[in-house]
Amino acid sequence: MRGSVKKGKASWHYSVDLGKDPATGKRRQEFKRGFRTKREAVDALDERLAEIRTGVVAVDQRLTLATYLAQWLEAKEQAGIRPTTLRSYRQHVDSYIVPHIGTVRLRDLRATHVEHMLRQIATPPTKPAKDAQIGKGQRRNPKALSPATQRRVHATLRSALTSAKRKHLVSFNAAADMELPRASRPKVKPWEAADLGTFLDHAQSDRLGSLFEAIAMTGLRRGEAVGMRWDDIDFGRSRLVVNQQIVETDGTGVECPFCGGEHRQYRFGPVKTASGEARVVDLDSGTLGVLMAQRLTQERERAEWGSAYNDHGLVFAREDGSPIPPGDVTERFHQLSDEAGLRRIRLHDLRHGQASLMLAAGVPIAVVSKRLGHSSISITSDTYSHLL
Repeated sequence: MRGSVKKGKASWHYSVDLGKDPATGKRRQEFKRGFRTKREAVDALDERLAEIRTGVVAVDQRLTLATYLAQWLEAKEQAGIRPTTLRSYRQHVDSYIVPHIGTVRLRDLRATHVEHMLRQIATPPTKPAKDAQIGKGQRRNPKALSPATQRRVHATLRSALTSAKRKHLVSFNAAADMELPRASRPKVKPWEAADLGTFLDHAQSDRLGSLFEAIAMTGLRRGEAVGMRWDDIDFGRSRLVVNQQIVETDGTGVECPFCGGEHRQYRFGPVKTASGEARVVDLDSGTLGVLMAQRLTQERERAEWGSAYNDHGLVFAREDGSPIPPGDVTERFHQLSDEAGLRRIRLHDLRHGQASLMLAAGVPIAVVSKRLGHSSISITSDTYSHLL
């Protein structure tokens, strides 16, 4: 392996002899031009030779970070990662990473580029002058991200570059060993028991009232609740096995495993964490009563629709048996809570409310963690430590 530096008409360049291609037998050479001084060319050559010694040989010199990340996301999708994780990766890449440093060539990416991106997404948006015009190709500063979101964006880039290093596309991970902003887990503020009772009383006559009560009494995630099937419930043993969830998609059609059609708003998939999959949730007599009443309601709807009923075996479904989009559930929840005159909380806070009630009743935190399907007991402790 040899390299040399030469001066051209306008700039310096280096060349590296990579030896014969094992597949074709042809000699391979690599060139890079555009250096202002000989010193710059020599330093770049030394860096490239060091990369080659670590295995970074056959690299497309024009490969940008944006192009690589698109390939990385495609590989992740083909590997079958959880839809929610893939959607999060895409958002981080498309909204934050690519707009700031996507044009940087992969092999030229350095920690300074990553630091620049992190500074940009952490900077509060600037308010343009009253008469200022946003020209073509320009964009306003994005909304400043919280420290927790900054860390998640960084984690996505670090994971992608770890894959690049493993494939010998780069010799080091430019996103490793970064100083990141400290992020504290926000304190959850669910309704008090009396407020929850007020909401459930108000929602009792609503078609989704039983769904909200089931979430409040079991601690299921939104997607798990709308993805729950009758086959998952054992009425004799008073328990539920959480096997799947429904997640929102980007509009790409995915074949449904139950009806064979394509749902463009959502899809069935595994639950959020591996530890939460196939977990057993004990059901109290009140929740069992709600589910039995729901079954009777659904049977009446099935009779009304007849052969047009689109049965998915779901506990909570639209009148025709098709799945309820998760976003519709959240929207209706806010409408009902506003009607009841209650403090606005997230639908997810019904799940937090179940945890707080269990902790108030003296249930061990390990049991609470298992019921909620957290990936570790430390997450449960961090989330609810202020309630203990």
